[in-house]
Amino acid sequence: MFETHVERLYRVNMNLKESESLLLITDDTKSYLIDLLEEFYEVGRSISKQVKKICYPSLGQHGKEPPEEVWLNTFGEVAIDELKKRGLFDRILNKENYSEEEVLSILKEHAKDVPQVVVAFPYYSTTHTFYRKVLTKYFGVRYASMPLFEPEMFYGPMDVDWNEVGKISTEVADILTEGEWVEIKADGTQLEFSIKGRYGIADTGLFHNPGDYGNLPAGESFIAPLEDSAYGKMTILYGPDRQFDSPLTFKFKDGAVEEVEGFDQYVEYLEKVFKEHERARIIAELGVGTNPKAKRADNILECEKIMGTVHIAIGDNHTFGGINKVPFHTDYVIFEPTVMIGGKGWQKLLLQKGRLRI
Repeated sequence: MFETHVERLYRVNMNLKESESLLLITDDTKSYLIDLLEEFYEVGRSISKQVKKICYPSLGQHGKEPPEEVWLNTFGEVAIDELKKRGLFDRILNKENYSEEEVLSILKEHAKDVPQVVVAFPYYSTTHTFYRKVLTKYFGVRYASMPLFEPEMFYGPMDVDWNEVGKISTEVADILTEGEWVEIKADGTQLEFSIKGRYGIADTGLFHNPGDYGNLPAGESFIAPLEDSAYGKMTILYGPDRQFDSPLTFKFKDGAVEEVEGFDQYVEYLEKVFKEHERARIIAELGVGTNPKAKRADNILECEKIMGTVHIAIGDNHTFGGINKVPFHTDYVIFEPTVMIGGKGWQKLLLQKGRLRI
């Protein structure tokens, strides 16, 4: 049903070649993801003869490490057994403290048949996981992360001029890299934080070079704020996959959410997460949407790409320049923001009431 669109994704976004190996992963949260896995698999086999597919039980939360089955099919049994012998594997899955250098040394010595391209579309995101980080940063894998993906996106935010999206995203990412501080104002939102010394990343949708990764649909520029620097509040209307019953206000102090105000069951969910993982409160990301065909507000994969929005994430950011490691990462979109960014002796109006000024 979506063969043409899947083939375009492989050839245009991933630049998949006949000689390259491909790994496809999803979870069983939604039945359509299982059907989509079969379609991705069949189209993938028409391009590459080295295609693996995995569907694993839903993890129920964004940012958790994928299960053992995925690691085994990625790095091989010998490498994973060695991690277990050293007492490292469970610590990785639970995002506990461990030596990344030791893990990398083991994987580099024992890993076998690591795929060159990964397309991951489980309902719950693998973007901010050590699994993704080690593949892209240290093994040069090209990685498309597509959490909450729905096939209808092929006709909207996937049907764009990717060169233009890449150009805008790169320009905004460069501005973020130059910046030292950010102020965001919107209806119910007054938030400021530092980005000094951190690097902006462009999610261009074109993953052609070793280590390239990002979302599909793509179209954002993002950066990890300094974890103790956020002050103020933000008011949001939507969660990852639905509109809230009433707006929720997150109050930040010393970089962390100290209170969430509002009337929605999602507040109870966050309280449970914060009780289990105190570091899930910490600001993780500033993102700027750059996809002109992204429109849908009730799906965070698309919503955070809407041109003229910004999003703030809390939780894990250790995979893209931050230092917070926790099995949670969720983004929240702010609509029609005015955003100032600046450094020593300069400042720039990046967005004015939802309009990019670049």
